[in-house]
Amino acid sequence: MTHIMDRRIDRRRFLLQTAAAAGAVAAAGCTLEVEDDADPSEDPVMPQFYEIQDKPDAVYLPTHREAMEMLEPVEAGEYTLAPMLSYVHPFWIISGDEIEREEPDDGNGVHLMIVVWDTETGVVLPVDSGAQLRVEKDGEQVGSPRTPWTMISQQMGFHFGDNVPLADDGTYTAELTIPPLDVRTTGDLEGKFAETETASFEFEYDAEFRNEIPARVEYLEREEWGEPGALEPMSHGSGGDDGGSTDSGDDDGEHEPDGNESGHEHSGDGQTDADEDGGHVPFSALPPAEEYPGTGLEPHDGEGEATSGDAAFVARLVESGSRFVEGDERYLLVSPRTPYNRVPLADMSMTAAVSGVESADSVALEQTIDGEYGIHYGAALAGVEPGDTVTIEIDSFPQVARHQGYDTAFFDMPPVELTVPESVEQ
Repeated sequence: MTHIMDRRIDRRRFLLQTAAAAGAVAAAGCTLEVEDDADPSEDPVMPQFYEIQDKPDAVYLPTHREAMEMLEPVEAGEYTLAPMLSYVHPFWIISGDEIEREEPDDGNGVHLMIVVWDTETGVVLPVDSGAQLRVEKDGEQVGSPRTPWTMISQQMGFHFGDNVPLADDGTYTAELTIPPLDVRTTGDLEGKFAETETASFEFEYDAEFRNEIPARVEYLEREEWGEPGALEPMSHGSGGDDGGSTDSGDDDGEHEPDGNESGHEHSGDGQTDADEDGGHVPFSALPPAEEYPGTGLEPHDGEGEATSGDAAFVARLVESGSRFVEGDERYLLVSPRTPYNRVPLADMSMTAAVSGVESADSVALEQTIDGEYGIHYGAALAGVEPGDTVTIEIDSFPQVARHQGYDTAFFDMPPVELTVPESVEQ
């Protein structure tokens, strides 16, 4: 296990973490190709996993675009699930204030990913619910039940995922059990997800999968590796062919507000969509700042957007009488997200304090999922006046696993200081 502050890297040196498996891979240009005479009975064809040296403490362009196979979405109660399969590959697990790179044992198996959303509203549910995954083959359980990691990736946004070792070819049945969500729900989601639901789906694991999916991996130009920016979200539910890369959009590397430079259109429910063969899979993009209700709080220094640890923060003071809080108090809505594709940063712990308010003790911001604005953190605030300073302390950074490109961001997160503008709504 490696503490994040100990990572020292040089982008001009590239360390090959895992060589391609025996006899099957040739790199041609920037795309991995399988040789015509490759024997599908041999070990699985694996892409080359390169570790970028000198990565910034920020979101950066990874080495490649992943490829995956998308299965048919399935429904379970109020949920819809979209399962996707890729080759086993490394990812980063967060535990408290530490990060650990999770390495696959070998190339046998799949990296199973599942996007879960509310069927009615299309809102992706980025909450660590303690879901449990079981895999069977011919009626026999394969391995032990596992709790898939909550993850974020630049192409897929928020999802559940894990490497699942598989020894034999054949048809497998996966079953995902989702317990009641232990999170506050508001708007069209209020009172939902109170029951345990189970969904199951089948997938094929064979030589064709092991060779075809890795062969569709597309590598970026090496000079792009580790540069500030992010890949675009997938557009058709598969990685190898879809989406370009987005950089900061200007020469000095500064972010555009809310990461809107990804170029993807934003739909009314805060999601962008991926479709394949008629399937509908929402991408977990949060709405831009201007779509939130109430008054926007301004960075204390009066410049740009509010940021901490390379995360963008949307903070709004919602007038009394809203659905978020009862009585005459205003509601502080805080929405942290990735700087380019507006992916929500879940499972954080934050408090807020207001200067100028007598007995202004810090209040905990509660993680909430809303039917219109998705995931955010909020609390009722009393006695807030124009000119006051609202300080948000990040007590725990996002406790979600990360794919390459997010593994060095959102760790060192100093307080966010905001000012209540003179034009605050009453």
